[in-house]
Amino acid sequence: MKIRTIIPLIFCLLFSIACEKNLEEVPLSFFEESNSFVSAADATSAINGVYDRLKGVYGMTMINLADLNGDECEVREENGAGNEIHKNFFNSGTGIFNDFYTNSYILIDRANRVIGNVPKIVMDTKLRDQIIGEAKFIRALAYFNLVRAFGDVPLVTSVSNDVINVQIPRDPAEKVYQQIILDLQEAEKVLPAKFTAATEIGRATVGAAKSILAKVYLTRKDWTNAAAKAKEVIDSKTYSLVADFRDVFVPEKENGPEHIFSIQYSCVLPKYGSPMAELFAIYFSYPINLTGGTYQVVPAHANSYLAGDYRKEITVITEKKIANGTVVASRTGPHTDKYWDPLACGAQAARNNFLVIRYADVLLMYAEALNEIGGPTADAYAAINQVRARARKGVATAGPQDLKDVTQAQFRDAVLQERSWELCIEGHRRWDLLRTGKYIDNLKKIGIVAEAKHLLYPIPIQERDVNPALTQNPGY
Repeated sequence: MKIRTIIPLIFCLLFSIACEKNLEEVPLSFFEESNSFVSAADATSAINGVYDRLKGVYGMTMINLADLNGDECEVREENGAGNEIHKNFFNSGTGIFNDFYTNSYILIDRANRVIGNVPKIVMDTKLRDQIIGEAKFIRALAYFNLVRAFGDVPLVTSVSNDVINVQIPRDPAEKVYQQIILDLQEAEKVLPAKFTAATEIGRATVGAAKSILAKVYLTRKDWTNAAAKAKEVIDSKTYSLVADFRDVFVPEKENGPEHIFSIQYSCVLPKYGSPMAELFAIYFSYPINLTGGTYQVVPAHANSYLAGDYRKEITVITEKKIANGTVVASRTGPHTDKYWDPLACGAQAARNNFLVIRYADVLLMYAEALNEIGGPTADAYAAINQVRARARKGVATAGPQDLKDVTQAQFRDAVLQERSWELCIEGHRRWDLLRTGKYIDNLKKIGIVAEAKHLLYPIPIQERDVNPALTQNPGY
C-alpha cells in the first residue's frame, strides 16, 4: 500500500468546514488530528470526506474493471487503454489498476480515521454510532472491491501516520472477507432505514448494508446466509421495482424506491458531474459540443435479448434523437442509453449517479441463492419473475416469459442471463462471471483470450516498487 502517497492526501475534504457532499479542498498544511475530531460537526464533515472519495473507485473506474473486462461492454480501437482491459492485454503497469488500488486505500484510510477518532467525541450517541457505521460500510465496500479484483490484499483497519514503514504484506483473502462481513454486520445494527433530509440523500442505510452483505455471502457461495440476508431486504418493504425500467436511470428520478445505494453525482458544478453520459453517448449526440465516447455494447449482448424485452430499448441503441430533433446514427455499432442526460453540465460531466446496488439485483441474488440451496423453489421463481414481468412492460406475449418447470442447472443459467439483461454495464458482469465460473468460457465466446491468470488482476507495479512486501499474483 502506498502510504507515503496516502498521508499527504488524507486531509483533503476530511476536515473541511462545509458539509456538502461535493465540496473538495486542497490541503495547505498538516495539523494535529486530535484537534480535528472535537465536535459533531467535525464527525459529519469527516464522514462526508469519506463519501466523496467513493467517486475515485466507482464511475468509469468500476465500469472499466467490472464491465469492460467482460462480455457486454467494449471500446473502439482508438481507445488503447480501454482495449488493454477489454481484451486482456493488461499487465501490472496498466494505469487503471494503480489508480483503483491507490484510491481504494485512500478511501479506507479516511474511513479508518472516522472509525478511530469519532468514538472520542462527546456528541449524540445515536448519531455517533451511525457515522461510525457509515464508515464501516464504506470500508467494507472498498475491501470487497479490492479482494474481488486482486485476491489477497493488505488489510489495514487502523490509522497509520508512518511514512517510512511501508513494508505491509498482503493478507489472505479469507481474512479480508471476515473483516468485510464484520464491518457490514456492525453497520447494519446502527444505520437508519432511510434518510429524508436533502443533504443526506445517498448515505448508507441498513438496507444498503444488508444488500452488500448478501452479495458478499453470495460471492463466497454461502447460499444460506445470502438468501437470508436478501430476504431481510425484501421483507423490509423499503424498496420496490419502479414500474418503468427507463426510470431506473433517468437523472430526475435518482434515489428512488429501487435505488438502495448509489454514488452521487450532480451538476452543482461541472467538476461534480459524472463522465458516463458522454463516454457512452453516440458520437455527435452528447449535448455539450455534440461529442460522444468510445464505450459501446458488445454486439453479441445486443443480440441476446428476447423479442419484446423492453430493457433492450434502454440498454442498446444504434441512434439517438437529440434536442434539435436531429437523429444521430451510430457508425460504429450499438451504444447504451442507460446513462443519457439531456441536461449535462459539461464535458464528461452529467447528473448520472452510479448505481452500486438496486432492488432488482437483490431479487436476483435471492433467486440464485435459493436455487443453489436446493433447486428452484416457489420463492425463487417469484423473485426472478418479478424482474421478468417488468421487462415485458405490460405486454403479455412479450419476452421474457415467466420462468417455470426448469432444473436447478437451467435455473442457474437463467439467473445469470437475467442479470446480464437487467444489470448490463452497471458494474457487475466480471464479478458475476467469476462467481459462477463462466468468465473464461464467456470471454472466449466473443474472441478474447482468457486464461487462469486473468481471474485476478495484477498487483500494480507502482505499489510493489513502493512496498517491497507486496507479492504478485501468478502469471504477472
